[in-house]
Amino acid sequence: MNHNDYTNALAQAVDADAGEDILDGARRAAELPAVPLRNFFGDELLTLLYRSTEPCARPLAEMKRCLVLVCDPKEARHVRAAAAVALGRFVQARRPEGDEYVLGSSNPQDWFQLARQLNSVVGALALANTLLAQRGQKVEFNLEVDPLPRLAESGERTFRMPPVVSHDIAQAWYLGARVALRHVQRNFCGWDREAFGCALACVVNYLTLLPGKHMSAYVSPLVQRREALAWIKPLWNRLIEAAAQQVGDAEAYRSALIEQQLAVFLRLDDLEKNPEPPRVKPEPAPVKTAAQPDPNQVVIVPGVIPTSSDRAESEYLKQFESLRQPMVCSTFPSLAKLYGLRATLSGEFPWAEEAISVVMSDLIARRRHGVMRLGMAPVLLVGLPGTGKTRFAQRLSDLLGTPNTVINLAGMTDVKLLKGVTRGWASNRPSRMVEFMQQTKVANPLFILDEIDKARAMYSNGGDPQEALLDLLEPGNARRYQDIYLMTECDLSHCLYVATSNSLSALPKPLLSRLRPVFFPTPGLEHTEVIVKGVLRDMERSWDLPPGGLTLTPRQVVLVRGLAPREMRRAVLELLGRDADEVLYTVH
Repeated sequence: MNHNDYTNALAQAVDADAGEDILDGARRAAELPAVPLRNFFGDELLTLLYRSTEPCARPLAEMKRCLVLVCDPKEARHVRAAAAVALGRFVQARRPEGDEYVLGSSNPQDWFQLARQLNSVVGALALANTLLAQRGQKVEFNLEVDPLPRLAESGERTFRMPPVVSHDIAQAWYLGARVALRHVQRNFCGWDREAFGCALACVVNYLTLLPGKHMSAYVSPLVQRREALAWIKPLWNRLIEAAAQQVGDAEAYRSALIEQQLAVFLRLDDLEKNPEPPRVKPEPAPVKTAAQPDPNQVVIVPGVIPTSSDRAESEYLKQFESLRQPMVCSTFPSLAKLYGLRATLSGEFPWAEEAISVVMSDLIARRRHGVMRLGMAPVLLVGLPGTGKTRFAQRLSDLLGTPNTVINLAGMTDVKLLKGVTRGWASNRPSRMVEFMQQTKVANPLFILDEIDKARAMYSNGGDPQEALLDLLEPGNARRYQDIYLMTECDLSHCLYVATSNSLSALPKPLLSRLRPVFFPTPGLEHTEVIVKGVLRDMERSWDLPPGGLTLTPRQVVLVRGLAPREMRRAVLELLGRDADEVLYTVH
């Protein structure tokens, strides 16, 4: 039974006056004037809401306000655009997941397209994301992990092809960048962080995620993007400068966006030199006959570790077979985190700004140019005893997220710790570097070469430890470092080294040439509070106490003022114990 049959049957079942009202009501409903935007793109709920004069719940009242704004030509374009985006998201939230069409409901795509036509870059990106969702796709992106976005598909398929972006989606990103271009002359007035993020996403996605070439197209997608860079690049630079002002750490965010821009340019250059092959059904991967490390893994021992005739020693050697398999490397944190790391070190070691500058400039330069594997040139911290050199190196390692160990060279008179001990001796063992990497399963830990100036060669057959360091600190030689105990070459070229010394006079020139000396001064009286805070935090970690578990009174801080960090640690420990006893005696 259709609507007319139902209305006629209902009119016959009631008295004449009521029947007339029913029929007249049906006629009046058929003659209602159309509301704007083609009855809000055919959305019955929004049409009823717009025409309703009754009070309604707050969310619906907000949507009614948006309906009034979006169809009022006297309102400013950005106000109407924001209302269109809000209505599109409202419709999108009501739509069952996976349904492209719902009877009596509008399409979010229509609202986002209207917002884009009203110069909303947020609506432009929302339209592209809606088109992606209709194809079961999405763009995955995390600036801290990878500067480039990645197109992904939902669901599992057999012989699934690599996901390809369609031309209408690429065109949506292109038009989003064109919308951002219209706001340049007004210096992006009224934009917030979301708007800048949407504009940058449109630019990066358009340049990075290329569609396949149409058979009838005369220009390839790569050529189109090269031509569009004539206006996209200056727009992009202005977006980066303006977007950085929307965040707290403007310099770090700006550096991350510049890094992303460089990555996109490198990607386009690489595609131009090495065009991607046609996308075909992937062949089954061949069976690997040997371990093949990925770019973030290295093999420490590429050769064979000779076995031993001694059974116990053979069992001990087996644990080092793991060095013949790909071993993970610690990676660089994002540029933003590196800037935060530098600020943390400056707060904890304010008297060592020169050392912080030398170390962080190396790390930031590598990360800014796309290096992902953590690394830095060897550094030599030179200063008086007890100034915090070793603790600085340990704290740097903790913040970078790579393991560290201290190799105390004071009094070392041979190379056993650095080269290993020959098999057959009771004290036989591999070098400390190889041993530590086997324990931590990390190929680029940080080794702290402490008191490097106090190592001496005493016996003619024991070797000179300072000379043994020459191979370790030279990447070419470290790549083929000979471990005496394992009797094979080891790749130690990825290790990080921070050496400490009280003087430069006791170091030979060949060793100095492999290190970057930097002065590590003695802290002043004004640094007492900072040092005390660091000492207490170290004790809390060592004693397994929660942060803030140890404190000193202002009177106690005055008592340790002017002491060197090492002496201050002893004094703080004594104060904590002595004052606890005083309280105990007072109670009794």
